[in-house]
Amino acid sequence: MLAIEKALFLSLCSGLSAGYQWRRRLSAPVSDDRIPPTVLLDGRQLAELAALYRQGDAEALEIVRSLQARADAILEKPVVRVTDKGPVAGGESPNGESPNGEFPNDYRSLAKYWWPDPAADDGAPYIRRDGEVNPACYADHFDASRMVFLAESLQVLSLATWFTGDAAYRERAVAQLEAWFVTPESRQSAHFQFAQIIPGRSSLQPSGLIEARHLIYVTESILLLEGADALPASLSAALREWFRELLAWFRTSDKGLAAGKASNNVALWYDLQCLAYAWFVDDDTLVQYIVTEVAVTRREDQVDLDGSLPAELDRANPMDYVAFTLAAMSQLSRYGDATGVPIWSQTDGDGRSFQRAHEWFIQQAEVKESREASQGLLDEARSSDQQGQVVSRLGETGDLVLQLAMVNRLADARRRMLEVRDRQTKRKTVRIAELERELASSEKKLKTLTQKQGKEAEQIMEENKQASARLERLEKELVKAREARIKELQDVIHRQEEQARDGERQRELQQQVKDQKEKLAQLETRFRDAKRQFDTRFAESETAKDALAGENDRLERELKQRDTDNQKLKEKEKRFGELLKSNEKELEKLLKAFRERPKASAVDDAKQREEIKKLKQELRGQQRKVARLQETADRQKLRADNFKERSDKILKSRSWRMTAVLRKLTGGDSGKKR
Repeated sequence: MLAIEKALFLSLCSGLSAGYQWRRRLSAPVSDDRIPPTVLLDGRQLAELAALYRQGDAEALEIVRSLQARADAILEKPVVRVTDKGPVAGGESPNGESPNGEFPNDYRSLAKYWWPDPAADDGAPYIRRDGEVNPACYADHFDASRMVFLAESLQVLSLATWFTGDAAYRERAVAQLEAWFVTPESRQSAHFQFAQIIPGRSSLQPSGLIEARHLIYVTESILLLEGADALPASLSAALREWFRELLAWFRTSDKGLAAGKASNNVALWYDLQCLAYAWFVDDDTLVQYIVTEVAVTRREDQVDLDGSLPAELDRANPMDYVAFTLAAMSQLSRYGDATGVPIWSQTDGDGRSFQRAHEWFIQQAEVKESREASQGLLDEARSSDQQGQVVSRLGETGDLVLQLAMVNRLADARRRMLEVRDRQTKRKTVRIAELERELASSEKKLKTLTQKQGKEAEQIMEENKQASARLERLEKELVKAREARIKELQDVIHRQEEQARDGERQRELQQQVKDQKEKLAQLETRFRDAKRQFDTRFAESETAKDALAGENDRLERELKQRDTDNQKLKEKEKRFGELLKSNEKELEKLLKAFRERPKASAVDDAKQREEIKKLKQELRGQQRKVARLQETADRQKLRADNFKERSDKILKSRSWRMTAVLRKLTGGDSGKKR
């Protein structure tokens, strides 16, 4: 468990409270509007301690100074981001994606109790060793240690901001929240799909959601900062939107649903997180459902009639897991108290309850004298300097409210422990006296036996010397055999390392082949997409081609009509020309007749001249008509030529556009092979 979880577990389960001490020293009661909206941390006690700090109370000043020292140490460290981890095994693609489908913004951690298989060259698939933590899970290319630092640093910074109002603490808390939850380049993706991965195994690990529990304490820190008016409204809204997305993933993803169906502590921590996040985003319906419906189901499924937790007793360190489960139960109960539902003491008709499970745990711890294995924090309270150790431990966690909460009850706890020790000491004293009497009797018998059987004793001593000599020889032989075995194992390890290097090269080649196959698949996908686009564009081009053909037919019909009109104009021109020639011939005949006629009177000559004048006027009129018809025919022909030229340009333009479309669909020049 985290240090804050141990402190909360102790406070919630023992009922310790320091509020009554502080209230006696307050100059005035704390008003309700000064109480922060936290749930796990007692808001009234925080407000009362802050009031004492402002009054200059010596004890409060000492607590806050200790808190400031921790906050100052955090200011000297860089802001942590989920993207600070190194590359995943196997490398990453240019967009940051790993071979397992992870991205740098995804939270990634290693399953704690899974170790490389020594029988496999690459150690995969990993094998389970329950109760033995693999130290590789805290490596820098995993996010587990960064998540712990995120929760603990925000807790210290939020408390320091609440008590002192120092802008440096507030600004660092805001920067940390923005880096982890808001900034697009560094924000964590709102899921834990890759929490507690197991190399070589693709199955889901619902237990990975337990690592997300650190965010419960992040929400407490956010509520405390909001109570101190230290967060911008836009940041508060962005944080709630992120947790709303996380809550949706918890309740809809395969991994989240599997965690909710678990039969051990995983399900309780899943319920607690859903409840805490629903409380944080103001989803009152879900909050009521969990505290009234789900908690009842967990009591029935996990708590036995005697208060034990059968699902946790099969583990390697059962009492540790019982304590861890009770921590989740106690925090669920705190949210239940906030909604008016007494989850801790609430019981079914058969007596099952979270409180009964806690009582069973205490009974077992007392009987087996294993408080160190099951309740480390209470174990410290039993030592001679318990008060200093516990207060110091709680001071290190930053949960300063519980420091004074422990002081008044530790003396009583020590007295009870001393009484138990006195009883144990008396029993041991009686036992020692019995052993001393038995030892004296044995010595007396041994002395008598020595006096009677001195020679036998000397023989036995000689045999012991010989046995010792043989034992020394055996030890030397064993050392030589062990050295030979170590050398043999070193040779085996050397050969395995060489095989591992060969296997690594083979895996690199396999990975390259896999990458090439993936690239080929991508190219095939792109080709199929391009072909579909080409078919679509080709169909569109066929439609456009049909429309263009119709347009061409219309233009050809118009051209034919123009040709017909031109032909008619030519025929008219021809008829007018023939008429003109006929008129000219008629005129020539008249002129010739006029010249050959006998001279007549002047009156006849005048008439003849008048007729000739009229004939000339008619002839000129006919010539003008012929000229106009010729001009009209020329204009019609010019218009037809222009129209044909424009039609050719339109056809060429559309043909060029169709060619460009085809080139674009094929990805380049039509002559280039793709």
